[in-house]
Amino acid sequence: MRWLIIGGILALVVTVYALVDLTVTDDRRIRRLNRVLWVVLIVVLPVIGPAAWLWWGKGPRSQARPIAPDDDPRFSRSSSVSDEEADRRIAELEAQLAALDDEELAGSTEPAPPAEPEPEPEPEPKPSLKAKPERGPGTDADEGTEHDADGQGHRAPGDGGDAARA
Repeated sequence: MRWLIIGGILALVVTVYALVDLTVTDDRRIRRLNRVLWVVLIVVLPVIGPAAWLWWGKGPRSQARPIAPDDDPRFSRSSSVSDEEADRRIAELEAQLAALDDEELAGSTEPAPPAEPEPEPEPEPKPSLKAKPERGPGTDADEGTEHDADGQGHRAPGDGGDAARA
């Protein structure tokens, strides 16, 4: 009985491994059947299906696409340009670019007319959001401004006023 449980767990582990391996395998490496049929085969035949997938269904890595072009050996062999030829081409391109730079610099020897600076607009004073109370003829202008820290009616912290209003 114990061997059946261990065998069942091993069959389940191999089946799950084969299913995960099938889902992450590149399409070019799948041989003989398409992906859907391999899933059906692995699920229906729990021991034979995963074994068939691992031995016959999955092609070698050489059939998979290289990650980058320079990882492909055919890419590095496809270059028929020798190092000397590449150096010669680079030197020609650099000479052409230097000639274009010289033409551009020669054409710009005329002094450019000075640009007239735009006059900066005067900043407008910001209107006060609070309406100041009208003062009558008998009131002192300095009344209430003895604790005015910024001249706009705000009290300075620590002047004895209410902390919530400061």
